[in-house]
Amino acid sequence: MTPVFIVFFGPPGCGKGTQAKKITEELGLTQISTGDLFRKHLGEKTPLGLKAQEYMSKGELVPDDITISMVRERLQEPDVATGAIFDGFPRTGAQAQALDDLLKEFESDVTMVVDFALPIEISRERLMGRQEGRADDKPEVIEKRLNDHQAVEDSVMPHYRGKADLVKEVDAERGIDEIYEDVRALIQSVLN
Repeated sequence: MTPVFIVFFGPPGCGKGTQAKKITEELGLTQISTGDLFRKHLGEKTPLGLKAQEYMSKGELVPDDITISMVRERLQEPDVATGAIFDGFPRTGAQAQALDDLLKEFESDVTMVVDFALPIEISRERLMGRQEGRADDKPEVIEKRLNDHQAVEDSVMPHYRGKADLVKEVDAERGIDEIYEDVRALIQSVLN
């Protein structure tokens, strides 16, 4: 079976992380989140983790080459043999191109981009209303995350929208289960 690589894309609060977890549990794809990769490498103090830490400790973004190296390593692990869902990656047009190049090394390509469509005001309401008390749910941090997402979308989506029929939009204003039905159907359509 050819591995299936799917990019989950959408603003903060659209539920893509929740959907990725449900899909991985049911369909056996692996969730690759760059946040998880950073935490793993930092925790294990790997050479890549130590390099990333130099940037993060200064409040700077981790350079693409370090992020891509972490993703390359992750793609070589056995649980990715059937494919993966990228959650929170790529974040720039350059990363999107690098992911294409990286997947070619594995004789594969991005199979689909699931774009969780959610109006920015709904995204803001959801983030403001979250009860988890996350450190990144303060109003000023929420505004920065929403602005950052717009920059990411402007950078990444033209790369994917230029490829015929790659982007599938899902209405993320609905309930988790309704969204999941659509997402599962889309992914099952490429697993066969």
